[in-house]
Amino acid sequence: MSYIVLARKYRPQTFAEVYAQEHVTDILQNAIRTNRVSHAFLFTGPRGVGKTSMARILAKSLNCVEGPTVTPCNKCHNCLEITSSTSADVIEIDGASNNGVDNIRDLQGELMYAPTASKYKIYIIDEVHMLSTSAFNALLKTLEEPPENVIFIFATTEPSKVLPTIISRCQRYDFKRIPIEAIVARIKELVKEENIDIDNESIYLIARKADGGLRDALSLLDQVLSYCLDKITVEKVREIFGVLPSQVFANIFGSIHERDARKIIEELHSIFEQGTELQELITNMLDFLRIVLLRKLGVAPSDVNPDEFSLYDEIAGIFSQNELMYIMTYLVQTKLDAKASSNPQLILEVVLIKLCRMAEMDELSSIIAKLDSIKTAPVSQISPKPIVQTPVQSVSANRKPPEEAPPLPQEETLETPDFNFESVQANWQRLVARLKRHSNMAALALNNATVAEVRDNLLKLTAGTVTYGETISKYQEQILSSIEDIFGKKVRLEIVQPVMVAPIAVEIKKQSVTDVSSGNPDVASFIELTKSKILTH
Repeated sequence: MSYIVLARKYRPQTFAEVYAQEHVTDILQNAIRTNRVSHAFLFTGPRGVGKTSMARILAKSLNCVEGPTVTPCNKCHNCLEITSSTSADVIEIDGASNNGVDNIRDLQGELMYAPTASKYKIYIIDEVHMLSTSAFNALLKTLEEPPENVIFIFATTEPSKVLPTIISRCQRYDFKRIPIEAIVARIKELVKEENIDIDNESIYLIARKADGGLRDALSLLDQVLSYCLDKITVEKVREIFGVLPSQVFANIFGSIHERDARKIIEELHSIFEQGTELQELITNMLDFLRIVLLRKLGVAPSDVNPDEFSLYDEIAGIFSQNELMYIMTYLVQTKLDAKASSNPQLILEVVLIKLCRMAEMDELSSIIAKLDSIKTAPVSQISPKPIVQTPVQSVSANRKPPEEAPPLPQEETLETPDFNFESVQANWQRLVARLKRHSNMAALALNNATVAEVRDNLLKLTAGTVTYGETISKYQEQILSSIEDIFGKKVRLEIVQPVMVAPIAVEIKKQSVTDVSSGNPDVASFIELTKSKILTH
């Protein structure tokens, strides 16, 4: 007899043998017990999780000689024929190769005939999403009102491609990926029954590689058996799957923590010499860091052999959570950049070298945090250091270098001055500087005004010119606000206009700014502050 692969040899034959799909098996068993079986089912989910096997088990439960029953005997001729796919009343159709409207019409013609030796005539259509739109539409009416004792069971990995009108006429059951621990438990049962010598680490590696599909796990186990025979070791399993030992990644990240860039590059070159593909390497590094991060959070991932936890805990102990997230972010971006690069190995090498300097980057972040705290601190809490003026060395050897300028005295915290004539005169330039924030012209006008009187809450100013007086009046609100900020009190401003004089006609012959400002200091000051230009027409 020819060899039967493990996935077929150990295919589930009863509801109890289906792994990790209790949410489906419980409903179907209750429906059979209460005689509430639907006329159409839709099984959806990823590959290798038991959709077609569940369809056959349901068919056997309904057509068993002792049935309908939740425990088919698997001994009667109906059960045996369904198991071997030779039953005349349980027809399995491949949706990919029978996807036309003519195939559906042929199927509808067969529905006219009653079951030959069973209670139900059951159609199992696998990969039903491959049917054409016309085929789906031709099936609608039949699916909604099928002949008596006819049941449809559809299976698909892509339910989004099935017409909503088809889904609405079926009972939908979503199969989930099989957890790692369930796959590990099933593999342990099989290797014990097959007398296969295998270690736990190899079993976990096969289970992770299966990606939630039990059928994939058994196919991988078949592949490993063909290479290792009855003695399976984790080194050979890694060699088959191209998976590096976890210790290799531990060495890389340990060298990152030790800032040993040379050791990292040597380790990287050794990995590439073994034929490891760069994208696969980065993926494995991210998988390793994921487990390290979970261990850092105190989580025990089920897809890892507990015997390996000490290795991951060692790396988790030398990095902070933020550092692990930082490394993972860089590797994810590197994986994307390497795809579009003509030299992806260079990109990975540069990134790993850069990660060796994470400590310096952390120091920079702490400096930024300190600067932010200084920005938010009150002015009174900041004590500026004295500014020392460095003497400039003379180029000529005959000249004596100038004496070192003494450091400027440390600026003391400004106190609110009293509001009197002397104090106003002393703080006049502060007032002018504040007003300059609003208008250069207003600052010029105030700078040319004279303090005439200061008493109680009154400040009397004499304007330099009529124009300056009008400007001061225009910005009176800003001047009073600045006085309140400096002296801490609200005052009243009184402006004394100068005596009007007859205007003097001036003929300007030259049109340059220098000529206009040379004869009038006020005009020169105005031009300098406002950066005015003479426009000619």
